[in-house]
Amino acid sequence: MLSKGRLVYFCFLLLGLGTLLPWNFFITAQSYWDFKLENKTGNGTRTHLQDLYTPLQVCLSQIPNFIFLFINALFSHKIPQRIRLLVSLTLMILLFCITTVFTQVDTNEWQVGFFTLTMIIIILINSAGAVFQGGLFGVAGMFPEKYMTAVVSGQALGGVFASGARIVSLSVGAKDENSAFIYFMIAVIVMIFTLIAYLFMSKTDFYKHYTNCHKAEKGSDDAPQTERTFSNQVQIFKEIWPLGVSVWGVFAVTLGAFPALCVKIISTSEDEIWSKVYFQPVVTFLLFNIGDYIGRQVAGFVMWPRRGSWILYVMVALRVVFIPLFLLCNHNPNSSIPTLFAHDSWYILFMLLFSLSNGYCSSLSMMYGPKIVTEDKAEVASSMMAAMLGLGLLTGGLSSFAFALIS
Repeated sequence: MLSKGRLVYFCFLLLGLGTLLPWNFFITAQSYWDFKLENKTGNGTRTHLQDLYTPLQVCLSQIPNFIFLFINALFSHKIPQRIRLLVSLTLMILLFCITTVFTQVDTNEWQVGFFTLTMIIIILINSAGAVFQGGLFGVAGMFPEKYMTAVVSGQALGGVFASGARIVSLSVGAKDENSAFIYFMIAVIVMIFTLIAYLFMSKTDFYKHYTNCHKAEKGSDDAPQTERTFSNQVQIFKEIWPLGVSVWGVFAVTLGAFPALCVKIISTSEDEIWSKVYFQPVVTFLLFNIGDYIGRQVAGFVMWPRRGSWILYVMVALRVVFIPLFLLCNHNPNSSIPTLFAHDSWYILFMLLFSLSNGYCSSLSMMYGPKIVTEDKAEVASSMMAAMLGLGLLTGGLSSFAFALIS
């Protein structure tokens, strides 16, 4: 029989998986969006909508993501945590349902309208995801460090799950619209289980113990309002800013290259099934997410460098080298940038190191942030770290436009 603490840990893991499921499922279904937005005249040329989808999807995901994470960090105390989590989760489920329905709708005659509708769904679902993510980080910050590890590991596991689900949906040999229907239906089912997991977790004595202890440390409802003033929030940020900048740097580099730059890398394999069907889903998405998950798990066990060490910041800064490395892999033959690393094995090596370092460095930063302040400030610090994560995603998303254009 699992202990209550272990059950709550697995609930946090599943909730973490749910926070980034919209992002992971929308970027991983690259072949589906290409099918929906392809040139129906049959001449094989890519349309402007196909080329625009990935970089625009990244930006329209991360702009609302950052805005709502920032709002959550400043005003989360205005709306009860339970309401924020339940409403945002429900909205994500509904939007996934709409996306699933449209896999079975013929949109050939209104591709621009479908593209616009998809972008609106992306904005809304990532806004809801940001509210959910910010609230979840705030809750996890009230618990011991391993529960924050469960959340960030769950986020990485969500990427593995999305990539695996996409590969399975492709391997059944169904038409693009049918494989996409299977794919997005899986997302709907998982999000429903995520909602059930939160409802179960919030009823446990273990959960109530830590959340009630946190409220007790903050004192009565009349006493803690000074903590919620802008000046006190600034003071908390002054304590955590090095780690906030660290998590910003990790995700600015990651989103600068992944996926907008990486999806343009072409396999040199002569096997057409591998190069045209499985290369991108396996190497770009599945490998990245597996490496990211392993990196986060290892960080939770090793926890090196120790809190406050400058080595962590050096590791984060060194990750910028991955952008030129990816630019020098095999990509558009018409590009002015030379190809120095043509073979698939180079790209696989770079992607493995890129993903491991992303998971490891981001996990350490997110774990250490709430723990360098007093326990009564941990929820606010966690929300601020989540906002800095969102700023990193936004910075990377905007820069990905430039990297995708020059590749």
